Amino acid sequence: MNTQLLQWLITTGLDEQRAQVYLATLSLGEATAKEIADTVGLGRTAVYDNLRVLEQRGYMHTLHEGKRKIFVPLHPKELYKKFDQQKQQLKDLLPDFLALYAEEGKQPFVQMFTGTHAAREVFEDILAVTKKEYCYLSPQNLTYSMVDKAYMKTWVARRVKKGIQSKSLRVKGRDVRGEAIFMEEEKYLRQIRYLPAYVDLKSSIYIYENNIAVISTKKESAAFIIYSPDLAFSFRHIFDFLWNVSMKS
Repeated sequence: MNTQLLQWLITTGLDEQRAQVYLATLSLGEATAKEIADTVGLGRTAVYDNLRVLEQRGYMHTLHEGKRKIFVPLHPKELYKKFDQQKQQLKDLLPDFLALYAEEGKQPFVQMFTGTHAAREVFEDILAVTKKEYCYLSPQNLTYSMVDKAYMKTWVARRVKKGIQSKSLRVKGRDVRGEAIFMEEEKYLRQIRYLPAYVDLKSSIYIYENNIAVISTKKESAAFIIYSPDLAFSFRHIFDFLWNVSMKS
């Protein structure tokens, strides 16, 4: 029996016996409990118990041929889909898990993301966590170098659909103009103000609920999400000060 396959199945939460039963059935294609028991070297009662649990967990299903029960394993491609779906579900639920962790632990924590889609992690978290409004400081041309415009257009539409307001402090002269979805204010639940031309930024900073997120440059290809109520409070007050001294155009 392939020990690598066996060990991987054990890491998914199956115990060794059940993993062996699944692999044995997979090698047989489909089989009766006796055939599986003979292959694995277990008693038929133990095999039935394991098959019952495997069926409950979606690794196996049963066919009835008259009085005979035939056990059919989940196809390897379907096994891949099963765990891919679970991974996506976990990704969708991650903000809820993190919120629960934060609520219980009350301790600040930091997440770091790297690579091509690092910035998307920030934008997805903003949508998942923000209740009413988020604010940010950003040179817009930097933001759009980290995420493609097609994604941002879809993201803005999703934000508007959820009714999330945006307050944007941008760097004068480093804006991305020409497309309404990035520039119009009222329609897209957005307020825009500008920092003086001498101000320069090499990262975008987002403040939402108890989080601060930072998207770095394309050169660094990194993004960070910091959960800290105290830090978010302080950053929000700094943002409000800058907002009050900024320009509308």
